[in-house]
Formats: sequence, structure tokens, C-alpha cells
Amino acid sequence: MAAASEATSAVLTAPRTADTTRVFREAVREAPIPSLAGVAFEAMGLAWVFGALAALTILGAIVDDKAVMSNALARRLEIPSGAGALVFFALAAPLILVATRIGAGLARIAAPGAAQGGRATLRRAWRAGRSVQVSAFGIWLQVFGMMTSATMVLLGPLVILSYVVGPDALGPFSGILSGLALTLTFVYGAELGALQELAMASLVRHRRGVGSAVLHAWRLMKAQPGTSRRKAAGDFAARFAIVAASLAVGGSAGPLWGLAQFVVLGALFGAIRCHAWALLYPRMGGLESQVVAGDE
Repeated sequence: MAAASEATSAVLTAPRTADTTRVFREAVREAPIPSLAGVAFEAMGLAWVFGALAALTILGAIVDDKAVMSNALARRLEIPSGAGALVFFALAAPLILVATRIGAGLARIAAPGAAQGGRATLRRAWRAGRSVQVSAFGIWLQVFGMMTSATMVLLGPLVILSYVVGPDALGPFSGILSGLALTLTFVYGAELGALQELAMASLVRHRRGVGSAVLHAWRLMKAQPGTSRRKAAGDFAARFAIVAASLAVGGSAGPLWGLAQFVVLGALFGAIRCHAWALLYPRMGGLESQVVAGDE
């Protein structure tokens, strides 16, 4: 009882602020670079991107007019067709399952105090994620569903309005409205990205259920909005840069080269970002006294 009381007291009196710059520097020193497990972590973090893509596909199927979609949202935005999106999601589903297990395993190895030790190899991350793979995928699905719903709410009215009155009827207001709607969508996606990473950190330490981990992550973000927003913005910028670079290479040299670019960038930066979240979690108030050692 005394030990538990002291541990609880230590958690309650721990600093409630986190220096994200210092955390990043520590992550660079501790993370294995390069790491194929980091590629899986990067892919796992695309849950909100997949959610936005699913919502755009649904909206495109509703209005059945790519010109309306492009004029309502962005001139150069490529709206996926229904058949193409179904094929894409069917091919991506098994890869997502693998990525969530490896990404969760990497998060367990990166957790301070988890008594893991050693290098975070791909095989080791796969084994470490065995006991949390279902819950990790559950968190992925929850973030995916939240982003799909939010994108429908934020972008759906504008798309339907453009479809009803015509793509050019709104005039200059179309650009203002689409810019505002897209900005809100990206901001919400960035927040969901941070929520997912904190929920994963909570899951791998405390063996929580999906709902409990997400709720705990939300409470941490609410308690330290400044820290969570800075980290969410940095995470969004890094993810946007990786995806944009991969799409650019894929568009100019072919899809396989684009995938190779994503693998290279994910191997270089994925493990760093995973370790950064692992270090940030206890500094935002995570219950580090309840760390669970990984079973291999």
C-alpha cells in the first residue's frame, strides 16, 4: 500500500508541462534509425487520411460529378472513383492489419520503463505487438470512423450546395468556403492524429480497452491543449511532407517508386516520431506507474 501510495503521489506531483523540442531531441538520440518498424508506425498513423479518403469517395458517389467535387473543394484535388476506392481499400486492409500490429509493438518497445531493451527490429516489434494487435486495430478503426464522419459533416454541405446550385453559382465565395472547410478538416485530422498516438501510448502501457485508451488520450489533450496542439501540428507537418513527397515521386516515376519513397522516409522518421510520443506521454500526465513490460 505504501509503495502504491508513493507511486500515485509521484504521478500527481509530476510536471504537467512538456517541452516538445526537448522530447524530439531525446527521441532522435534513442530511436533506431533507420527502422522498418518505423514504416509500419507511419502507415498506422494514416488512419485519419484513410477516413478523409473514404468520405470523399462517398461524397463523390452521392453527387456523381467530379467537376462539382473539384470546384467545390479544390481544383487539383483528385477525387477517387467508387470502384477504384473499393479496390484500394481491399488491397490496403491486410497491410493496415500488419502495420497496426508492428506499430503497436514499436510503441511498446519505445515505452520508457517497459523493460524491453535492445534494438527495435521489425521481427521484435511484430512479436511485441501480438497481445495488443486487436485493440490497436480497434483504435485505428475508431479514428478512421471519426474522420470519415467529420469530413462528411465539414465538406458534405458545401459539395451538395455546389451540386444543387451549380459549380459556378457561388462565385468567389466558393474559394473562401472551400478553403475554410478544408482548413477545419485538416485541423481536425491533425488533432485525431495526436489522439491516436496518445491512445496507443496508453494502450501499450496499461492494457486498456479501445474506448478507455481513446478517452484517456482525450483527457490528456484537454489537460494540456498547448502541448498537444504543438505536437499535433508537428506531426501533421511531418506526415503531410512524407505523403506529399511519396505522391510526387509516384506521380512522376510510377507507383512503385512512390511506395519506395514512403518506405525510405518512414524508415528514417517513423521510429523517431514513435519514440517522441512515447516520451511525451508520461510528461503530459500519463500514468507511468502502471507500465506493463512487453512479453516476447
